[in-house]
Amino acid sequence: MTTSSLLLWLDEFLLPETKYAKVPMGNMGVYDPTEIHNRGQLKSHMKEAMIKLGYHLLCFFIYLYSMILALIND
Repeated sequence: MTTSSLLLWLDEFLLPETKYAKVPMGNMGVYDPTEIHNRGQLKSHMKEAMIKLGYHLLCFFIYLYSMILALIND
C-alpha cells in the first residue's frame, strides 16, 4: 500500500468515524439542524466543507491526469 493510497483511505474512512463517535447521545447526528445555525458551528462546518471539496477536486484532477497519461503511453 503506497503512502498516497493510505492517506486516501485515512481521509475517506477513519476521519468520518471519529466525527460520529464524538456525537453526544440524543443528538440527531453530526449536523444537528437545531444547532447548525450557531454562527461558530456554521463557520466551522463551512470551512470543513470547503477543505473537503478542495481535497476531492485535487484528487479528481490527479486521477484524471494519471488516466490520460496512462492512455497516451499505451
